[in-house]
Amino acid sequence: MVELLLLRHAEAEPAALDGEDFQRPLTARGRDAALAAAARLTALAWHPQRLLYSPAARTTATATLIAQALKLDAHTLQEVPELYLATPPTLCRVVRIWHGNVDRLMIVGHNPGLSEWGTQLDARFAGHNLPPAGYWLVSGPPYLGRRLSNLGLRGNV
Repeated sequence: MVELLLLRHAEAEPAALDGEDFQRPLTARGRDAALAAAARLTALAWHPQRLLYSPAARTTATATLIAQALKLDAHTLQEVPELYLATPPTLCRVVRIWHGNVDRLMIVGHNPGLSEWGTQLDARFAGHNLPPAGYWLVSGPPYLGRRLSNLGLRGNV
């Protein structure tokens, strides 16, 4: 069984007056929430073999905290610039390129794209949005291959 875990970045500071979104750091509450998410994953004995994350400050910090708490090797983590504010078709394309043929993949990214894609992959999530530091686990046949490919080819947004 292949598992894809979609994790939204933890709570970040509000955007500055100049509107700079990319560099927003996590709040103290966000750091605590990221560690709590890692604790829940540890309790489930769920550890990714590969962790892809957006280069924005808040996703980088969330991914780093998760990786440290789960004691992941540095080679497990991969910053992917295309994940910044990615749409579902972009997320699908990134996974096809960067998944590394692993059975457990985690993506740390942003709403609305991450939640939109999650609802396309699994009807259980329809009508919901990932909260900060929240995650959804999608399981399927070897690498969810057809479902992922079809999403990318149909260009769902």
